[in-house]
Amino acid sequence: MSALEQLSGRRILFLNWRDKSNPAAGGAESYTEQIARRFVQTGSSITLFTSAYEDAPPYDWSNDYLVIRKGSRFGVYLAAARHLKRYANHYDAVVDFQNGIPFFAPLWAPAAMPVVCVIHHVHQRQFDMYFRWPMNHVGRLLEGRVSRRVYGDRPMVAVSPSTRAEMRRELRLRGPVHIVPNGVDAPQPSSMVRSPSPSIALVTRLVPHKQIGHLVEVVPELLRRWPDLQVNIAGTGTGHQALIEQVRQLGLEKTVTLPGRVSEQTKSDLLSQAWLTVAPSMAEGWGLTVIEANAVGTPAVAYDVPGLRDSVRHGTTGWLVRPGESLATALINALDELSDPDRQRVVADQARAWAHSFSWDSSAERLANVLLTEMRHQELGRPGRRQAIDLATVASWTPDASEELVPILRKTLRVTDIIISSDDEGTKALLIGCDEVGAAKALQRVPIPPTTLRLATTARVLSGKVLGAS
Repeated sequence: MSALEQLSGRRILFLNWRDKSNPAAGGAESYTEQIARRFVQTGSSITLFTSAYEDAPPYDWSNDYLVIRKGSRFGVYLAAARHLKRYANHYDAVVDFQNGIPFFAPLWAPAAMPVVCVIHHVHQRQFDMYFRWPMNHVGRLLEGRVSRRVYGDRPMVAVSPSTRAEMRRELRLRGPVHIVPNGVDAPQPSSMVRSPSPSIALVTRLVPHKQIGHLVEVVPELLRRWPDLQVNIAGTGTGHQALIEQVRQLGLEKTVTLPGRVSEQTKSDLLSQAWLTVAPSMAEGWGLTVIEANAVGTPAVAYDVPGLRDSVRHGTTGWLVRPGESLATALINALDELSDPDRQRVVADQARAWAHSFSWDSSAERLANVLLTEMRHQELGRPGRRQAIDLATVASWTPDASEELVPILRKTLRVTDIIISSDDEGTKALLIGCDEVGAAKALQRVPIPPTTLRLATTARVLSGKVLGAS
């Protein structure tokens, strides 16, 4: 039985800054919605508490789970605290989705209530882009020191290994941090073919930390190498007007288009015909726009920053702009490489394969595993600090291993570990949160010792694929 099925009948409160229907919603809201839908489909009862926005109904059942909208952009935190204190006995667990500032659910929930905090990316350096002193300092304090004290050794979830590293380095969070990556929606079928001339497309929120102006700034240099280049930047946000003005000042109206918010079909069409997408963000939790482009065979050029260094496989599904390298140089090199039709086809195939290794079904199951583990931990009343190891190990058995091996592994290993078996490649287990020594100890009760034990690569940890090359 899957972890999602084991949560059937459980009442779970999701706390998130916005919901998917909010005009300012982005990747974090897609993540919450996709996870919530899958929890509901397998029998869980989900309530999403989020902020209100203009003309939005205070209660909404349109996605088969209850959305409660109360409080303003920042007032939602106090409103959520009141809701949790008043209705705590209505819920079995809380998932606190942090968007810069968490909801501090452990302060308002009963001491024994399981709480899991999901962090999309670390905002420490971004607070200066959105707030002046002292609010920028307050934001860093709440995300860092206060979160560290409130959550203690409770389990956390990061959407990528580099985000987890930032959580350790900048926030100094000490509890277990599990990796639950984003999935990817199946793209709308598109009749558009790849453009015969260079084309760049990106569909994203136009907000300061995305730094889309960096792309517009280098377009004149790209035009000297590729005079027929076209750039499409779709999306809305607080930076939209500034980009329009930047394009006008640089005289790029014939090269750069800014169509605003587009439909899913138009997004698929734009990305399908482009040679490249670009992600010049200062940091991301993951890079959902990169994977969406990869899903239609479009590689990405991105800054080598947290999140993006995980979603972009350098030289395989795109290219990272390394320290000391300019964005213009990286883009020119990428376009030159893609001008070879054979190379373009190879990169497109690799990008599609990488994107298709992610699914929202898998993401929901992995988060359910984390939540189920914490619920059992609380039910057993296990006190004390839990050891946190940010490694994973792959254990492998040959195809001729006993058919009874998989049931034994499922009984022996934790629900957060991943087991896959095939006639051709044998059985492999991805043991989360342990090195080879820890894996060897965990497998002592398995009658057939593994053929090999080796530390897992970032790609394996992200995709959860333990068969085949990665």
